[in-house]
Amino acid sequence: MLKYTMNRLIHLVPVLFIVSVLAFGMIRFLPGDVLDILAGEENSSDPAIRAAFMKEYGLDKPIYVQYLKWVRRVVRGDFGKSMVTRRPIATELFERIPATAYLALVGIGISLVIAIPLGTLAAVKRNTIVDYVSQTTSLFGISIPEFWFAIMAILLFSLYLGWLPSSAYYSPFEDFGKSLRHLLLPAAAIGFRQAAITTRLTRSSMLDEVRKEYVDTARALGLPEPKVIYKYTLRNAMIPTLTISGLQLAQLLGGTIIIEQIFAWPGIGYAIYQAVVARDYPLLQAGVLVLGTIVVLINLLVDLMYRVLNPRVRLS
Repeated sequence: MLKYTMNRLIHLVPVLFIVSVLAFGMIRFLPGDVLDILAGEENSSDPAIRAAFMKEYGLDKPIYVQYLKWVRRVVRGDFGKSMVTRRPIATELFERIPATAYLALVGIGISLVIAIPLGTLAAVKRNTIVDYVSQTTSLFGISIPEFWFAIMAILLFSLYLGWLPSSAYYSPFEDFGKSLRHLLLPAAAIGFRQAAITTRLTRSSMLDEVRKEYVDTARALGLPEPKVIYKYTLRNAMIPTLTISGLQLAQLLGGTIIIEQIFAWPGIGYAIYQAVVARDYPLLQAGVLVLGTIVVLINLLVDLMYRVLNPRVRLS
């Protein structure tokens, strides 16, 4: 286990190198020019002002020199300063990561709380009304875009019923009750769709497991049916569910831009969106690198969790 973990950590180095090269290079091909934003409309055509900004941010150097200087700073933990706000990028990003992580984790939690019992029950009660309701609900959830569900949730629970607020973010460490009220709608908008996907996967995985010989053996030995289903079968069936949930979490940490915009949620996805609009190269590069690192680490954690759920899984 330790050897496998160390090998995977070593493999992170070339992966992160590729991510950094792609982030640094591809961002340069975005349309528009950050110098126009920095200099303003009146001064954007002034060569002296443009040259001053280029020198200040090192844009007058060859691209490979810019990349090497950027990598050296990143290794030291220095992501530079935002071209737009002039604040340290580390501050810009790491102030927003807790909000996105909070939203993503609760969204995935809602997804699993719904999907695992519903998918398991649908498999155990196959071809019954429970199974049909489960499949219909999951199909409905997959078919609905998150942004549409989010808007409908705001209209119903915030505008018409007035039960929940429609925007803003509060830290759970400052006021947990208020934080939870502001979190429920965006987390439900995320979790409902993810639950639909995970429910179908859990049902399919459970159906594969209940047909295997060890299940028949356990029943023949007289073990109670709940113990056969929930202690043995479900544990093995959770491996695909864990995989998709880990990938969903990685996706949510970097892909909640639309939800964050709808609910005015100050997360890292919205910060990256603002950086794209403003052509803020340093902030965008750092954001992509941070998200890439998070995705890789989550995938590593998912692989390691395989061993916890099923000791027979060999890690090599």
